[in-house]
Amino acid sequence: MALKTVSSKYSVVRDIGASQRLAQGVSSFRMMGATRTMKIASAHAVNDGRQVDIEFVDKTAYRFHTAWIKDAHPNLTGSDYYRKSAKTFFEDQYMAERVEPFEDGSKLQVWFKNCSIDNDVTEEYFSDWLKAFAPFVGSPLNEASKNSAKMAATGLPGTGSLLDDIYKNRKPWGSELQMPTFDGQEMLKDEDMQIDFLERMMDPGCAVIRNIGKPDGFGHTEAGIPMEEFLGKIIGRLNQHPARATRFGVVHTQSRGELAGADYDHKNPLSMHTDHSVYHGTPGYLQFMYQAQGSVHSRVCDGLAVAEYMKQHHPEDYHLLTTVQLTHSQRNCIYAKNGAYRRDAPDVEGAIFELVHTHPVLTLDKDGHLEKVVQSETKRGISALPFDIYDRYMEAYRRWTNLLEEERFKCEFDWPEHSVIVMNNWRVLHGRATVPPNTQRVMVFGYIMKSIYENRHRLLKQRQAERRNPDINDRWLTRLPNQVLTHLVQ
Repeated sequence: MALKTVSSKYSVVRDIGASQRLAQGVSSFRMMGATRTMKIASAHAVNDGRQVDIEFVDKTAYRFHTAWIKDAHPNLTGSDYYRKSAKTFFEDQYMAERVEPFEDGSKLQVWFKNCSIDNDVTEEYFSDWLKAFAPFVGSPLNEASKNSAKMAATGLPGTGSLLDDIYKNRKPWGSELQMPTFDGQEMLKDEDMQIDFLERMMDPGCAVIRNIGKPDGFGHTEAGIPMEEFLGKIIGRLNQHPARATRFGVVHTQSRGELAGADYDHKNPLSMHTDHSVYHGTPGYLQFMYQAQGSVHSRVCDGLAVAEYMKQHHPEDYHLLTTVQLTHSQRNCIYAKNGAYRRDAPDVEGAIFELVHTHPVLTLDKDGHLEKVVQSETKRGISALPFDIYDRYMEAYRRWTNLLEEERFKCEFDWPEHSVIVMNNWRVLHGRATVPPNTQRVMVFGYIMKSIYENRHRLLKQRQAERRNPDINDRWLTRLPNQVLTHLVQ
C-alpha cells in the first residue's frame, strides 16, 4: 500500500492567529452540506393548519408538522436550557393559523392558535435553522427535496458527532508525517485553535502541544498539575483512575520505575501499543503524556495505516483480526488504598483489582470503518482461541505486530520539556521514548473519555457559529441532534 501523507496540512507550530488560519481554508469534506443563509421562497399552512409547507430558494420544499415547529422553538426552554414545563407539550393541539416569510425570506413568522384566543401565540424562526432540519423532519414535496432527504423510516441512527465527516475521511500516514504542533499559551487564548487541535485528534490522531507550563515539583501529586489545569481549560476533566489518588499518573525514569511493573520499567523494551487495553470498552479515548522534566525523542504509529495495509495485502489476516476475540487482562497491584503508589506506602494495604477485556484487535463500525485498535503485548492475557483457527490466527497476529514495528509506519518526533504529546488512543499506537544518557526524566500521563472530547468540540463549534452569526445563538444551537447541528456550524 502506498501510504498517503497528511503532512502538508500542518504547519510546524500552530500558533498563528485565527483569521490567518481560517484564510488557509477548510478541508472540502467538512464544508459539504453547509447551510449558507438558505432563504424561504414561500410558505403556507395546509390541512387545517396541522402542517406547514415551506419552499426554499434552492427549489427544495418540505412539509413540516405544525406541532413539531411549535415544540422546537427555544422559547419553551429557560436560561438553564431545560424545558420550562414538565407537562407533555403534545397535550396541547396547536394549529398554524397563518405563516409568512419576512426579512427577505431569512425568517419565518408563524401564528399559532390553540382552542381559545387566550392561547394564541406568534413565533419567529430562522430560515437556515428550518433548512437544516428539513431533510430530517420534513416530508419532501418534490424530486429535488427527495434527493436530499436524510431520514430513514426509523429516524436518526444514533447520537453521531460533529467529527463524523473527518472520521469517515481519515487518511493513513507513515514515517512521512510532520507532527502537528501547537503552542499551549496561544491555544488558551484562541478557541478556533482549540477546534483545530480537537479535529487533529481525529485525523491524523496525534499532536504535540508545547509550552503548557512548568510544575512546582516532581512528586506524584504535583508533577501533573500543569497538564491537568491546561487540559481542564481546553477539553475537560481527566478520567479518574479507580485506585490512584490523582487523575494523572507519574513515571520517574531513574527512580526504580521497574517496581511499578513492566510498563513503567524503562530498561524493558516496549512494543507499539495502545493504552487501556485491559479496561472494558477502552475508556481512555484521548491520551496525554507530559514531559514534566527532561527532553526526549519518541515515535508513534498509525493503526489505521497498518490496518489498511493488511486489508489490502493480507485480507484473510485482516478478517481474523477484526472478528476473532482476543483477551487482555491484568491484576493491578500498583496502588495502595490511600491512593498512593505502593512503593511509596509500603505499610498501607494494597488496592488490588482485576481487569479483563475481550475484543477484536481491530474493531470496525457498522459501516466497516476502523473504529478502534486495542493492542498491548505486555497485557495480552490467555485468550480462548478456538483450536481450529489458533495457528492461523497467531500467524495473522504476528504479522500485525511485526508491521507495527516497521520504520515506514512510524513517525519520529522530538518531545521537549514542558510539552505534551496527545494521541487518539483508539487509533495511534506508541512505543518507548528514547531518553538521552544521564537525563532525569519525569513523565505524566492521563486520559479523557470520547464523550467529553466530542461534546467539548460540539460546544466550541457552537460558539464559533455564534461569532459568525450572532442571531442564531446558543438558544437556537443547543439541544439539536449532531446530524442537524453539523449543517449549522460548518
